[in-house]
Amino acid sequence: MNYPKIMKNCKNCTSPFEVTESDRAFYDKVSPIIAGKKYRIPEPTLCPNCRQQRRGNFRNERNLYHRKCDLSGKQMISTFHRGTAFPVYHILEWTSDKWDPLDYGRDFDFSRPFFEQFYELSQAVPRYNLFVDPTLDENSEFTNCASESRNCYLIFQAEKNEDCYYARGINRSKNCVDCLRVSECEQCYECIDTNVCFSCTYCQDCDHCSNCHFSTDLRGCRNCFGCHGLRNKEYHLFNQPLSKEEWIRKVSEIMKDPKKRAAAIQKSEQTRLSVPKKAVQMTNCEKGSGDYLINCKNVKGCFESKDLEDCAYCYEIGNGAKDCYDFTAWGINTQLIYEGMGIGYNVFHTLFSVHCWQNVSNVLYSQDCFPSVSNLFGCIGIRRNEYCILNKKYSREDYEALVPKIIDHMKKADEWGEFFPIEISPYGYNETIAQDHFPLTKEAVINNGWKWYEEEPSEQSYRGPQANLTENIYQVDESICKKILTCDVTGKPYKIIPQELNFYKKMGIPIPKKIVATTPHGTDAKRNPRILFDRTCAECQKPIQTTYAPDRPEKVLCENCYLKQVY
Repeated sequence: MNYPKIMKNCKNCTSPFEVTESDRAFYDKVSPIIAGKKYRIPEPTLCPNCRQQRRGNFRNERNLYHRKCDLSGKQMISTFHRGTAFPVYHILEWTSDKWDPLDYGRDFDFSRPFFEQFYELSQAVPRYNLFVDPTLDENSEFTNCASESRNCYLIFQAEKNEDCYYARGINRSKNCVDCLRVSECEQCYECIDTNVCFSCTYCQDCDHCSNCHFSTDLRGCRNCFGCHGLRNKEYHLFNQPLSKEEWIRKVSEIMKDPKKRAAAIQKSEQTRLSVPKKAVQMTNCEKGSGDYLINCKNVKGCFESKDLEDCAYCYEIGNGAKDCYDFTAWGINTQLIYEGMGIGYNVFHTLFSVHCWQNVSNVLYSQDCFPSVSNLFGCIGIRRNEYCILNKKYSREDYEALVPKIIDHMKKADEWGEFFPIEISPYGYNETIAQDHFPLTKEAVINNGWKWYEEEPSEQSYRGPQANLTENIYQVDESICKKILTCDVTGKPYKIIPQELNFYKKMGIPIPKKIVATTPHGTDAKRNPRILFDRTCAECQKPIQTTYAPDRPEKVLCENCYLKQVY
């Protein structure tokens, strides 16, 4: 995408970033029109990464706590710990008629900044415990940002799964553990970006494969171990063909002997580095930049998304969006979204907002407003309503008269056009997805004036005696499920659930010595960062953009050269 551009410096990290004519056209297009007058969205003051980091600090997916519902008094699981200032309700109580978000409404005070007033409102209005609909789930209490789960445990960003544990971005899968971004898979372990795979372990970027292990970039392969970049192959070891009998014998020896297994993992990595890599993963895309994109057209700097059109700086939009910028998580018929987090399912023209979904339109600076809402400004928890400001109901005429005055007030305080400040997030930085992609130490977070959360000693419960692990899974009995394990990476305690133990025994996988792989220390760390580097193709010297940094050892090719070598 070659547009005239100007360079700016991020006011947070000071790094340069571009603003193109196309970007300016979007900001003009998305600017709200109120009572016939357009209120222009200014150009961003932060670079795309700092904007992404700021939004990410408003979403906690994977840190779950035991606490009571402040409405019913019943015990529940929540993304909010017991020390929060605001009430937290079970999602079914929150969506009920037992309380009214308008009861928390207040007048706008023109002597104070908007963000200060919004923060005070956020400390009063009840929040829901989890981003789920329990009526669609079965035996899946410990899940979040998930739907239609059956017998699942600690899965996130998930839909229509059964008997899956410790996974993120998993869809329509069964009996999968410690996976990241897998779809229609069964009996898979520690797989990343795999689709329609069966009985695979430690695989990445594989499609339509079965019984493959410690492999990457396979298509239509069966019975492969330590293989990379193969197409429609069977019984290969480190990219070399073997007879069926020889393959079974050698792989069996490797899997049974911890020393041979460790050596095989090293050889697999050597094989991986010898095979050229495609610059980016893009399927059926036209005029775009980014990585892990499917069916996208005219996009810029987008990652891990599907069915985007005319979008920029969008991340994990799994179900389609049009004319959207700086948008993280969800989708499904969304249009004209700017600086949005967790927005989805028939949402139109929603700006600077968090977790507003299901038939939403013309919403500004609001959070947790759904379903069927429109024309909201600075609201939290509004349901089936319109023309509200700071949770106070107005007539259309009064709303359209007051909102322009608030915008002018925000302009004077340099608030208009900025997303919510990280300081007013309800979460500790280390609880959120911001920490996944922009990890910071506790000291750095505190120095920035942001929150950091650590469990109080009273919140930590005794989980049982310490366990000593063995590499032989068949020597492990069910007593391990009553014991404590300590993560080799973080030092934190973790447990093995009975279903998980049965899975490991069935797959012949040793008990993991670290906390679930969906942490930044696990599968997330195996993916390339959401950064595009300028390089040249190792074959034709054509300029390319890739998520492989220039100092990486892999041989990186443009798509044409890659296809010639692979097929």
